[in-house]
Amino acid sequence: MAVTATAIDIAAPGGTINADLYAPAAAPEAAPAVLMLMDAPGARPALRGMAARLAAAGYRALLPNLYWRHARDIGFDRAAFNQEGHPERERIFNLARGYGHAQFRTDLPAMLDALGVTPARPGAAVGYCMSGRFALQALAEQPDRVAAAASFYGTRMVTDAPESPHLWIPRMRRGTAYLCFAERDPFIPAGVPGQVAAALAASGLEHRIEHYPGVHHGFAQPDSTGFDPVAAERHWLAMLALLARVPR
Repeated sequence: MAVTATAIDIAAPGGTINADLYAPAAAPEAAPAVLMLMDAPGARPALRGMAARLAAAGYRALLPNLYWRHARDIGFDRAAFNQEGHPERERIFNLARGYGHAQFRTDLPAMLDALGVTPARPGAAVGYCMSGRFALQALAEQPDRVAAAASFYGTRMVTDAPESPHLWIPRMRRGTAYLCFAERDPFIPAGVPGQVAAALAASGLEHRIEHYPGVHHGFAQPDSTGFDPVAAERHWLAMLALLARVPR
């Protein structure tokens, strides 16, 4: 399916979120909406390719730059990022640490407005790594406009902070969620998946949790050192199955 890619600016409290919108070339406004949330290295060619694949599957996919408060384009050196102790690695992680639930809460309504989702035509949120928890937050805070959320190897799901997801997930009552964890993931401490599962069991969400054996963090991103093509395709099948359940 032919797709279009459009760079857009979204007015938000305090400034402008720059984003890329991917959609089917034919009848784009009729396509269901997906908010695709970046991992820590930011919006970049690998994620744009993934958003384009969503569009080719029949969805309008918005990929916002969550670091817009710092720069429209942060740049990214994958080789340097992969080196422990390299300044590029610390730069990216500092950006990620500086974006949390409060910033996402501020940005979310504007991003959903840009997608045009409504209670009559809700959308879905998909997040990777640092944004796995933000996808769930979108479902928690905007249940009228976000009907489903997918978290792929989401980090910081259980922390000591008062806004830790494992504390508010049990209060969620509406929507559908899919979560997956990689077997070999240094960013997710042992025991966290079990705590997240317990939180989901206490919620009112319809949900599914899967554990992908033998894979590493980042297995879905084609530019990640942890990329696994078999697991990546499994993630696509799971995500598209979830998206197909969103009311149209």
